[in-house]
Amino acid sequence: MWMLMTVKNANRGIDWGAARNARIAQNVLNLINTYRYEVAYNRTLGIDPALIDRPSPAAIAQLKVDIADLVARYEPRATLKTIHCAVNSSGNIETEVVIEV
Repeated sequence: MWMLMTVKNANRGIDWGAARNARIAQNVLNLINTYRYEVAYNRTLGIDPALIDRPSPAAIAQLKVDIADLVARYEPRATLKTIHCAVNSSGNIETEVVIEV
């Protein structure tokens, strides 16, 4: 049975006991909270850090592309349904990703 799950980049906690669908959602969360060059033996895994200095509309557009690519490449058990991005009062981009697992 398939189910929709929502993953938000504001949630930085790690559930070390995650299993099945929760584990897949945790993997997607890890992907969207990782910047390129952070992972020692996989430098291309993660979001482009150059997005930090871009204007919000351009950054959001590229962020959506990066997230879609990351999920397709590194977590094929998740099917991307929607990506919603918004700029919060601090100027940070908050991301909500809905996946089907």
